[in-house]
Amino acid sequence: MEQNLTGKIILVVGGAAGIGRAAAQLCAERGAQVIIADFNSSGAEAAAIGADFLPVNVTDEASVQGLFASIDKTYGRLDVLLHTAGILKGAYVPLDEFSLETFRAVLDVNTVGSFLCAKTAAPLLRKAEKGVIVLVSSGAATGGSSSFAYGTSKGGVNSLGIVLANSLAADHIRVNVVAPGNIDTAMKRSVIEADLNRQGKAGELPQAVLSAGLGNPAGVARILAWLASDDADYVRGLIVTR
Repeated sequence: MEQNLTGKIILVVGGAAGIGRAAAQLCAERGAQVIIADFNSSGAEAAAIGADFLPVNVTDEASVQGLFASIDKTYGRLDVLLHTAGILKGAYVPLDEFSLETFRAVLDVNTVGSFLCAKTAAPLLRKAEKGVIVLVSSGAATGGSSSFAYGTSKGGVNSLGIVLANSLAADHIRVNVVAPGNIDTAMKRSVIEADLNRQGKAGELPQAVLSAGLGNPAGVARILAWLASDDADYVRGLIVTR
C-alpha cells in the first residue's frame, strides 16, 4: 500500500539528482509539499515535479541557517528532513597519495553537512507533531570503499544518526539512517569509470555498468518515502539496502 504523504512538508537536501531526486519525485507524487535544496542546481528539477527549490551549501553554516529560515518563514514548520547530499572524491587513490584537502572536503559535505542540516532543522521539526530525520549513508561505511574519505565520512553519518536518534527522541523526532549500496547514480558510475581508467579500460564503461547489476534509485526512494510516512513510526536506527 502506498503511503499517503498529503499535508507533510518534506525537505530533500541534495534532491536535484540521484537518490534524492527520485525520493523528491515520489514524495511529491504521494501528496507531500516537497522542497528541494541543492548546491549545483538551477531549480529546474524541482519545478518539473511541482516542488519548491532553495539553494544551499551544506558545508556553510550561514547558508544552512538561511535555508531553514526561509522554510520557517514560508511554511512555519517542517515535517521531514531527507538528507541525501553527498560527494565522493579520491576513488582508488592510494593511501600515500591521498591528500588531506580531499579527505576534509568529503567529510565537510557528507558528515559535517549532515550535522549542520540536522542541527538547524531540529527547531522546525519540533513544531511538527511527529518530526522525521532520515540521513543517507552508504554500504561503503561498513563494507569498504574505493575512497578513504568517502567510507570514513559515511561511517560518521551512521554514528551521527544513532546519537541524533537518542537525543531527539524526547522531542518526538524520529531518526533513521539509510545505507544504500550499488545504486545506479552518477556518483556510482564515476567510481566504476575511475576503476576502469586505472586498469586501462576506459572504453568499457557501458558494459561495466551493466555487469555491475546496479539498483534503481527509485527502489531506495520507496524506502525513504516510507520512512517519511506515519507507517514507519516504530522504526529506528540503521537500514541497509542493496
